[in-house]
Formats: sequence, C-alpha cells, structure tokens
Amino acid sequence: MPTPVIFVAKSKFGKKIRLTKNIWFHKILKSHPELGAREEYVEQVKKTLEDPDYIVSGWFGEYLALRFCEIAPRRPKYLCVVYRELNDEGFIITAFFISNLRKLLRRGVLWRKR
Repeated sequence: MPTPVIFVAKSKFGKKIRLTKNIWFHKILKSHPELGAREEYVEQVKKTLEDPDYIVSGWFGEYLALRFCEIAPRRPKYLCVVYRELNDEGFIITAFFISNLRKLLRRGVLWRKR
C-alpha cells in the first residue's frame, strides 16, 4: 500500500513533488522537531517548493529550494527544502531552517526569483 501523501506541489522546473506522511513524521520531524511547532510549517514547505527565492544544486543530484520564512522559530530564517526530481515527478527528502545562505549559494544557483 502506498504511503499517504500530505501534499503535491509543482516545482519551478514543472515537476510534481510529493511530501508523504512517512517522510514528514519519521524523517523531517525526527531530525528537525522545530518544524512540528506550528501547523503552518507544512504550508511553508509547500510554498518553498512552489515559489522559492533560490534553487541550488545538491551534492548528489537533488535540489535545494530556499525561501525566506518570517514565522521561523526564534527569528526569521530561510526554509530549505531538499527534494529530488525523477522523470515527471519527485519527492521531498528533508526540510530545515537555515540562517546563513552563503554556503548553500556557493554550490551553484540554478534558479533565482526576479
């Protein structure tokens, strides 16, 4: 039986990216429990995929979508959503907040909001 899906969002590259309950609860929230503090963070993850400020390349063929998040814990930060695209679809690998973008942007900006 397939894992239940929380949402499907369209990436800037036109692919349908899914977030499953398994990844959200058993990977993301275990590694980054601060994302469980507010219900709105699921919607922020979706917005980051659909309307990022930047997309940078990962080390192993994945993409990192970055979007400024005013409602991040402790202070405004960027939300980073790591995902992989395969053919016409893809899936979220993880998500986390980051305060300093410089290291990620050095990997290579593939797309930037204008």
